[in-house]
Amino acid sequence: MSTEMVGHPLARVIRWNLRARRVALARLALLQARFGREYADGPRPPVVPDARVFLDLRRVLACFSVRLGMHFGLVAIVAAVLLGDFDGSWSRQVALTPRVADRLALTRDTRGGEIVYEVGPIGIGPIALAARASPLAPALQRPRELAGSYQALHQLQAGETLGALAHRYGISLESLIWANGLQNGDALVVGQILRVPHISGLPHVVGAGETVKALAEQYAVPLEAIATFPGNSLDNELQVLPGVEIFIPGATRPLPPAWLQAMGGMEGLAARGAELAGVVRADETNLRTGPSTDHPRVAYLAAGRRLVLRARHADWVQVQLGALQGWVRSDLLILSEEHVAQLPETSDFPPAPPRWVWPARGTLTSGFGARWGGFHNGIDIANRAWSPIVAARSGIVREAGWCSGYGYCVKLAHGGGVETIYGHLIDRPTVSRGDEVAAGELIGYMGSTYDRAGGGYSTGVHLHFTVLVNGKAVNPLRVLP
Repeated sequence: MSTEMVGHPLARVIRWNLRARRVALARLALLQARFGREYADGPRPPVVPDARVFLDLRRVLACFSVRLGMHFGLVAIVAAVLLGDFDGSWSRQVALTPRVADRLALTRDTRGGEIVYEVGPIGIGPIALAARASPLAPALQRPRELAGSYQALHQLQAGETLGALAHRYGISLESLIWANGLQNGDALVVGQILRVPHISGLPHVVGAGETVKALAEQYAVPLEAIATFPGNSLDNELQVLPGVEIFIPGATRPLPPAWLQAMGGMEGLAARGAELAGVVRADETNLRTGPSTDHPRVAYLAAGRRLVLRARHADWVQVQLGALQGWVRSDLLILSEEHVAQLPETSDFPPAPPRWVWPARGTLTSGFGARWGGFHNGIDIANRAWSPIVAARSGIVREAGWCSGYGYCVKLAHGGGVETIYGHLIDRPTVSRGDEVAAGELIGYMGSTYDRAGGGYSTGVHLHFTVLVNGKAVNPLRVLP
């Protein structure tokens, strides 16, 4: 018997559990000994180039007779298998001719230029054997495995735009936006990590009770597109768990209209890149229509939101968050002084609407109207001496000091013909003529001074508060909150 019957493997034995390989290899070795002449009579099979381990008995047969050498080789192989001298990462090679394959009832199939033998259960577990039909046939190329739903995590650089990135990676601009939640309006910053999908589509976080079939119908895409997308890792049952993000290939969703308009449409979005930004320090930060606390609140901002910086005025910055625009006090944001210095100074904002606060705390001891046979043109608020008095509304100090009839007093002009008077202060006011004050700002302290020569009078510590509209006194309770 020729020794050429061994040493030319036709196929690699696929991986299986350790016990199955041991039993299968031992049985194959016995079959090899039994049908030795079948190997010799058949044509010499070509060598598989990428084989790693061969069952080579040439050295044994060179020293002993053919039959004795074959038996010794068989004993060595069986001993190695049973003693576990193979780790789980190895592949096995055996040489079989078509005649041997026929005797073993192997199924022969041709796949892409290769002859494939499918071996049924031999003891435990199936074994697959393959051989090239021709050494000139090209090897089959296995499609590249997709690791997850995203092909890259791209770190945004200065000068890069969303449109250029979408073109570079071969996906739609909308897919890049949805994959990173950019529709929420947060600023883009240098160094920000952007997820880049393999193909156009959008991510979806599975809700309670949702199924793959329902999602396919919702997004008008084939069920197979979701089920077979490698990044979704779905099993044959297509089970999806609530809260898990999956990727919907080919799906589309309209971008928020208000945000899209604020960004300048798709053209503006494509040109969008890294921007000067500030981060909100704390929850419920006020976004206002102008740079003062007198301007009304537009919205509450959550901590961590990234705001695009647009302009500055005094210690306030104008910001944008999606379709929202407004002003935030700079100390409420985490930002760079260098970035603030780059912002243009602006006075393009609406004037603060009237905002009234109570000028003092205490007891209302006298109302507006007729009193003691005369007319009381304001209200009296009583409290202890040195109780603070504040501006009831933002304005400019028209007079501060000793006033006829009131003693120490402050008179504020608020614009639009509106004026307020604060009388009977205990000492000189804390503001001076020409000062600009905000609503709630300290202007003096409560006392009981009055000017008898001017017709004034005071019976105790209190604040006299008057509101004039075009020079005519009105009831302060009509404007106070």
